[in-house]
Amino acid sequence: PTTSQPQFCHDLDEAERRELKLFAQRRKRENLGQGSVRPLPLTSAGAVCQQCGGPVRGGQLAVFAARAGLGACWHPQCFQCSQCRQPLVDLVYFCPGGGRLLCGRHHGDSVRHRCPACDEV
Repeated sequence: PTTSQPQFCHDLDEAERRELKLFAQRRKRENLGQGSVRPLPLTSAGAVCQQCGGPVRGGQLAVFAARAGLGACWHPQCFQCSQCRQPLVDLVYFCPGGGRLLCGRHHGDSVRHRCPACDEV
């Protein structure tokens, strides 16, 4: 269950269900991505990890996130939510802008308030 599936949210009226559906569609279209792991080309002069600032050298594995910008990469262990610092499971991320990566929970928190009773967005 996720915070963007109406069947898991209790007591929503029809207008709230429509709003939730639009929110989920917009969120996926504008911010959702999945990183890809591949070696930085051996011919590359290297890159800088977006999280730790350390070098990523040619031949090393790196995670790339298209929504974060061309050439943005991370060490695999550094591919984490910029808010909670937890690893981004299955390389799924939300990028609201500025190259910052968020997990689903913290992206939801950045655009909507959570219900204090059920903890849903």
